[in-house]
Amino acid sequence: WGDFRPSVTPLSETEGAGGEGGDSLLLGFLYVKGVGGAAATSIVQSRESGGPFSDLGNAMERTGLQREALENLVGAGAFDSLTPDRRSTLWEVGLRYRPHGYQQALPLPVEQDMAELPKQTEWEIMMDEYRTMQLHPKGHLMTMLRPHLGQEVLNSREVVDRPDGEVVTVAGIVIRRQRPLSKAVFLTLEDEFGHIPIAVWPQAFKKHRMDIKEPVLIIRGIISRREGTMNIVAQHIQGTQGLPHMPKARSWQ
Repeated sequence: WGDFRPSVTPLSETEGAGGEGGDSLLLGFLYVKGVGGAAATSIVQSRESGGPFSDLGNAMERTGLQREALENLVGAGAFDSLTPDRRSTLWEVGLRYRPHGYQQALPLPVEQDMAELPKQTEWEIMMDEYRTMQLHPKGHLMTMLRPHLGQEVLNSREVVDRPDGEVVTVAGIVIRRQRPLSKAVFLTLEDEFGHIPIAVWPQAFKKHRMDIKEPVLIIRGIISRREGTMNIVAQHIQGTQGLPHMPKARSWQ
């Protein structure tokens, strides 16, 4: 995976862009939850008129962004080029921010009020990115989740050549739900390697209709091969309840 994320630093000044490691790509600010057109325009215009931001305080003073937008931009990694420790950056936002109508955020020293905070884990970083952007730029959610699943949970590559009638267990993000005129409900799971087609017949659907609404599913079922196509006919479906900020489930089609 290349690294792509929004950034308050222009492309030409972003590490890896246009030079060594040039597989970086900057996302637009509108990908970030809570950052509308006005906020995005403020960032770009402030940068174009006054030059690059020197630090977080300078960016806050010049853009006048609302706290939600600032915190979500931090969670999305937009300030990584200025201050890579996102948890400390969120703390600094809290120290500097003043609501509109109050005194404007000032570039005053805050070092004396900064706290020693534990570094975010890779899982926490990923969850923040799903919360703010609905994606994880450095990879796929299943790459992080798979070590916590049992060895019996196969990936999309491993099920391709499994024989008709074999019972398998798979997991992935639900990217498609379809309920055509036939009795079956069809799901498509996405993992770090590809897609897995799932067929849910009425009896299984009735039993697991609430579980199917979850954004990430673990499904046990039987391989069914018919006329050159492969589906897994679901027997048991479970969600991943308890994990915060999971990507949103796709709507029915």
